[in-house]
Amino acid sequence: MSAPPLTMELIMTWATARVRWTRRATLLSLGIAVACGGGGDIAAPPPAAPRLQIASVLVEDPATGTVYFSHDDHWHGFPTVTAGAPRRLLMHFVKQGRAPDDHDMPPRNEWFTLAPHADHSLPVVIEDPTRARWEGDRLGGALTGQQAGASRLNIRVFRGTTTVWEAPPLNFIVR
Repeated sequence: MSAPPLTMELIMTWATARVRWTRRATLLSLGIAVACGGGGDIAAPPPAAPRLQIASVLVEDPATGTVYFSHDDHWHGFPTVTAGAPRRLLMHFVKQGRAPDDHDMPPRNEWFTLAPHADHSLPVVIEDPTRARWEGDRLGGALTGQQAGASRLNIRVFRGTTTVWEAPPLNFIVR
């Protein structure tokens, strides 16, 4: 025995029934979601990462052990480099600032680096690029003297394109 032929009337009845069933299923699932407290956002955005707290930067010369550090609007110490010779400098930061009259270097156990913060960068800019150049990453870099004289380093911490923190300019001398 063969199936009855499909007529236009039968096809329209089936399509109408399908649309009604789909609407009912959608309303039923929406009602369940609202009743269960799920009627808000489908997916909540992930919480924003906490802002990195920086109060000061310390620039360490690992070859000599000398540390230059920022304090509010000024620096304690400055690097001297030889023309043509790169000087490796490491960057460390502290979260907690010092009192205005406390000019002691922060203790080493308070220092941290940007190593675990891959979403941060540390672009260093030389004010007078004829005096020296900087090549580095978020952990430090090499300051290479090019011509005798003096200039300043501008150190900023970025997260993406947003400035997170900026140090006062650091003077340096090229001999």
